[in-house]
Amino acid sequence: MDQSFDARGWLGSLAGETRDVYAKNRRVMSFGEYVALFGENPKQQSRSAAEYLRDVFDHFGHETVNTPRGEMKRFKLFDCPWDGGRDRLMGQEEVQDAVYRLLSNFSREGRTNRLILLHGPNGSAKSTFVGCVQRAMEHYAPLDEGALYRFNWIFPVQKLVKGGIGFGDRGPEPTPVSDSYAYLDDDLIEAKLVDELKDHPLLLIPRDKRKLLLDEVLAGPLREGFRPARMLVQGDLNPRNRMIFEALLNSYRGDLGRVLRHVQVERFFISRRYRVGVATVGPQLAVDASARQLTVGKNLAG
Repeated sequence: MDQSFDARGWLGSLAGETRDVYAKNRRVMSFGEYVALFGENPKQQSRSAAEYLRDVFDHFGHETVNTPRGEMKRFKLFDCPWDGGRDRLMGQEEVQDAVYRLLSNFSREGRTNRLILLHGPNGSAKSTFVGCVQRAMEHYAPLDEGALYRFNWIFPVQKLVKGGIGFGDRGPEPTPVSDSYAYLDDDLIEAKLVDELKDHPLLLIPRDKRKLLLDEVLAGPLREGFRPARMLVQGDLNPRNRMIFEALLNSYRGDLGRVLRHVQVERFFISRRYRVGVATVGPQLAVDASARQLTVGKNLAG
């Protein structure tokens, strides 16, 4: 006996699973919650880009293989196990090991101050090598150990905060609000400013206090030779974020707690297709793949 497909039940089950995954991945959180997350796993949240990429290599592991030049180490990420071996890299174990050593050197310094150049004739698997690494990063980023975070600025509507989106004279808040605007519903948000440069959330902490925090939380790993990203130790917000931060700080008369209330920490995922975290520069040497309006319309100002 044929049974009709229960579309409503299937969609309800799918929606429930999506909510569970969303909550498990901690896609959105307040700044205070992110600081707590940093305290739980400080090495993961303070590693440099080179350290992150080296962890991608280590995540998939390596094995010893026999080659015409003898036994060599082969990193399993180049076998693309997450995709059944599609477009895997054949050979090039020496190059794999050389790149891994360079990443290890960058990790010890806490910064990447040089480029890695792959040089060779056509057909020598340079693009395949890079493609495997990018695909491995895409697979690693959704995992708990591969989580990456950026932050957005959230400005609530005027019925929650007097003075518009936060710039100008501020009076008492007419409506009680929580310690963070990170979880406000869309109808209570007047503006959301996304940071396209993906500044690290810890950069919102003043540099001197940030260094003390890193020294305290990373006391054990530092003794073991771990080096946090130099940007976290010596760096600062990008100019746009710095302007917003200073404007809010002036508006709140130096109350940092009220400034951080506007911060929404958001998890993001590496994507080759959408050029998030990784990008391939074509022969035209242009990485700008944004869309621009060519005709005049109502949305031109936006």
